[in-house]
Amino acid sequence: MENLFRVVSAADLASAIASGRVPRCPSDERSNRVHLNSRCDVETVANLYFTADEAPVALEIRRSDIEEDLAFPTSAPGKAFSQITLARPNLLLSSVVAIHPLKVVVSNSLPTFEFAADA
Repeated sequence: MENLFRVVSAADLASAIASGRVPRCPSDERSNRVHLNSRCDVETVANLYFTADEAPVALEIRRSDIEEDLAFPTSAPGKAFSQITLARPNLLLSSVVAIHPLKVVVSNSLPTFEFAADA
């Protein structure tokens, strides 16, 4: 059973550390579910929704902590990644087993995010 991931900004990480709960994003609010990703989709999500100024990181979530509340809906047409949702109001920081930095790499003069080499 592979762990899941949540990409958050540095500001949201600081908030999670202070409160013990990972803040919800606008998409979470609209669906009333927490959105998570597989490891293979982390870079895609980071590049679609974050800027270098936000300094995003990937939170690795212990899947066994949340398994019973996960849903795997079919992807929306045209969506570049699969979406996994968690039917809970928040993701607890106690379920985070690792915080993976996302490094900025300049490609074709555009910044893109990649998992750090040791991730």
